Amino acid sequence: MKKIIYILVTLSFLIVPFCTVKGNALESEDSILTPNEYCAKGDKILSHYEKLEDKTNSSKYLNAAKYYYYQAARLDISNINSMVGVARVALYKGNTRDAKNALMVALNVNENNPKVNYYLGEAFFVEGEYFQAIDFYTHAYSNGFSQDYNTNLKLGICYEKLDDTNKSKFHYNNALKINPNSQEVKERLKYMDTSENAYRMEENEANEDIDAKDIEKLNMPNL
Repeated sequence: MKKIIYILVTLSFLIVPFCTVKGNALESEDSILTPNEYCAKGDKILSHYEKLEDKTNSSKYLNAAKYYYYQAARLDISNINSMVGVARVALYKGNTRDAKNALMVALNVNENNPKVNYYLGEAFFVEGEYFQAIDFYTHAYSNGFSQDYNTNLKLGICYEKLDDTNKSKFHYNNALKINPNSQEVKERLKYMDTSENAYRMEENEANEDIDAKDIEKLNMPNL
């Protein structure tokens, strides 16, 4: 019984600051929202934040988004969108541990959710753990995100980091079909083609026949 009370008190310390930070007027205004409507508000704030060139005042936007995700969790603690939202905020703050913790809970609710798997891939990608990132990105790809630009882009980058050219190009080309104007993908494909051509040239040069002068040197006496 004491353990249950402790858990409830701990959760209240996590949720209450975000439930009260906006004041009574905002709580009254949002009181009829559903969990997913709260999450939509948080997503909207993060979308706006992503487009900002100047992110010096990031905490204002991230805390506002987190407030709405916590409100959603307060109404439905198993709401996956709220868990993903909290994880996204943590990733923006550079806190991959908290992001992975939230996403692992969400994964227990629905292990095939593409959004959960994609952001788990993001958490491992940020840490440079490309094999693990590929596992989660691929699961997202296989469960509804095959036509998602970012999923294909990140898979392409991961495979490029691991020197798997064929798979990398496959996903880069997929990403380019989804977003034909992507300069990043065009530059990455161009770089890969340039690197491959340079490697072939070096290989061809190494395989060229030894000329006559080189053969004469082979017959020189030991020095």
